[in-house]
Amino acid sequence: MSNILSIDGGGTKTLGVLYHESGVEINRALAGSSNFAVDYVEGKKTIIEVIDRLVTKDTALIVIGIAGYSMVPNIALLTLDIKEKYQIPVEIHPDAYLGLYSAYDKLHPLVYVVGGTGSIIYSLNDGLIKRFGGYGHLFGDEGSAYGFVMNFMKDILNRLDEDKKLNRVQQSILNALKLETKESIIGFVHKEKKQDIASIAALITAKNDSYVKKLLIKEASVIAKSIEKVSKINQFKQPFKLALRGGFIQNAPIVIEEIKTQLQKKEIQFLMEKDIREAVYGGYNLYLISKGKEI
Repeated sequence: MSNILSIDGGGTKTLGVLYHESGVEINRALAGSSNFAVDYVEGKKTIIEVIDRLVTKDTALIVIGIAGYSMVPNIALLTLDIKEKYQIPVEIHPDAYLGLYSAYDKLHPLVYVVGGTGSIIYSLNDGLIKRFGGYGHLFGDEGSAYGFVMNFMKDILNRLDEDKKLNRVQQSILNALKLETKESIIGFVHKEKKQDIASIAALITAKNDSYVKKLLIKEASVIAKSIEKVSKINQFKQPFKLALRGGFIQNAPIVIEEIKTQLQKKEIQFLMEKDIREAVYGGYNLYLISKGKEI
């Protein structure tokens, strides 16, 4: 019987899973970063490493989602190189597509929301994919861990500008970061990497405080409004499936509940995703769709 190799390439890790054509996992392999926007040669090397560890004589298709897809100068050439090396059909997609198709449901349109370090929304309706947001941190990245932390920092700076006392959460976070003045806060934000700023969200959300709850509800409102916009643009004729992914959203239950509440208040018809699968499963779903066997 045939098997399908799906690879989810990312900026921090690369995961490959070999699936039986029935969907049962046969084997998996984990490797380092394969971000083609950072290093094309190393990215390709990591992908090849994962394929070598998992491919079998019964592999019918290799599906690869790669980080930095838009920075690859020639996707067709990369696809051909891998295809010729293994003499197996190969498909290469942006890494986000694997996550999108991991939540695929042939009975309903899909709105796929990612709120992690950054944020982006995709819709999938009648085979048509639309992208919303995901413009990067220089545009604010609202609805993400980075956007959440930046709003937190801006609130601190506004209070200091107005000679107001900081609340206990604000002061606690500044103490943890060893920041004491406006100048040090501004310098910190300009100097640190996006990922490092986003990681502060975990420190803030760990505080059980009404101020933190207010900030999270504000972020949830931004996400809910974006989902509402996506729904209106697509003009869905039936309830859509809503998938909420990404560490920032999934680690903050209040954000999920507030998004649901706000959408329900607007009488937007949606169905929450119930069984959350790994993004890499999207490669298997893409195989089923290509064969007309989707569930």
